[in-house]
Amino acid sequence: MLGAAAVLLSGLVPDAPVAARENRPLKCRIGAARRAQAPVGPALVANVPRAMTPVSLDAVQMNDRVWKKVVVEGLFARRTPTDTLEVMARLVNCTKDPLVVEVRSSFLDAGQAPTEPTSVWKVVHIAPLSMATYQERSTATNAVAHYLIELRSDQ
Repeated sequence: MLGAAAVLLSGLVPDAPVAARENRPLKCRIGAARRAQAPVGPALVANVPRAMTPVSLDAVQMNDRVWKKVVVEGLFARRTPTDTLEVMARLVNCTKDPLVVEVRSSFLDAGQAPTEPTSVWKVVHIAPLSMATYQERSTATNAVAHYLIELRSDQ
């Protein structure tokens, strides 16, 4: 009995039942996401002016087929205990159909040169109006300064 009182006093168990929190159904505003400003920072640019759209680093690059179907809800990068870089992207399927996408990562040094071969394409299944997470780790350690996640689909 004394142990239960200690747990209650410690604040680990709430005094009253906590109501479950429910989210509303997921809705996407693809247009708003696409109108957002491009990230400011390092980017891959062509050697010939205006030959291609700059590709922002530390970001997700999508092909035309998936661009109107997926929103990147979150993008994360962190150093692991072994000093490699782990990147994660939380992807939202904004359609009412299951979606299969392929995702891969490139890791670059401060001069934008590759630190290792690009990862293999990984298949990610995203249920309708749901989220899925992609995750990859570099093999190189502190040489990695930037990353690029590519997302494609043939659907």
